[in-house]
Amino acid sequence: MDLALLEDFVELAKEKSFSRAAEARNLTQPAFSRRIKTLEDVIGTQLVQRTSRSVSLTPAGTAFQPRADAIVRLFAEARSEALEIAGLAETGLNLAATHALSYTFVPKWLMQAIGPSGIGTLNMISDTQGPCVRAMLRGEVNFLVCHRDRSAAFGLSERQFRHHVIGHDRLVPLCMPDTEDRPRWHLGQEKGPVPFIAYGHPSGIRNILEHHWSLHGRPALSVSMSSVLAAANLELAKEGHGVAFLPLSLAEAAVAQGELVRAANPGQDIPVEIVIYRPRSKLSKHSESFWEKVQDFAP
Repeated sequence: MDLALLEDFVELAKEKSFSRAAEARNLTQPAFSRRIKTLEDVIGTQLVQRTSRSVSLTPAGTAFQPRADAIVRLFAEARSEALEIAGLAETGLNLAATHALSYTFVPKWLMQAIGPSGIGTLNMISDTQGPCVRAMLRGEVNFLVCHRDRSAAFGLSERQFRHHVIGHDRLVPLCMPDTEDRPRWHLGQEKGPVPFIAYGHPSGIRNILEHHWSLHGRPALSVSMSSVLAAANLELAKEGHGVAFLPLSLAEAAVAQGELVRAANPGQDIPVEIVIYRPRSKLSKHSESFWEKVQDFAP
């Protein structure tokens, strides 16, 4: 069976959308749908329930998903191990990091915790959380650095992956100051909804915000603009388009320079962890040595 069919199914299971999964796989939607049907024919049962408005996995598809994830990942790991034994593997790290952390946190952390000699050749993918998770599932990277809310679900199974906390951050509501250096908007003190610079669907920060608000209540917000990138939302906030919940690790320079100010009291901040994920299966000697140094680092 073509391994790419399993990769197609893994993508669809994560996206729950034929159009988004097809786009991620660089296929037209009709071609992608035919490939999923081919996989179902090979397996011998329906894996996906298709309706006009939604896509869901059948009970068989739900049972099949973790096996498909593991097969795709194991093939990538087997290939890496074979290249290492043959002396063809590069001494380097394949690491994915979400945009918000790749700009500021990750370079500083790598130098402090690991140092140049422990990194070797660094191949770092910087993207939104969804593509970073998919890169991990497909075995394209061995490590993923991202924000994490401990109480929220995450796209990597704890049975297949483990994580380690390497830092702490806060999502802080920030906005442009007025002429007297006070917040232009203040959550909880406005008569109506506050203009909100939101995060698009692929963003991990969006998932953290929505989960937090589902537990603690949503502020009075009205979406004015939206982006999948925290760095873009930071710039939109600096231009006065509304309030943005931004990682302090990314926005602290803008706050220090007075370009952004708090739009709420610190009680509205959302604490999050910065974590690094890796597969539970054995990695190359260089990657395992890197992981030992990661675990020795105290945030």
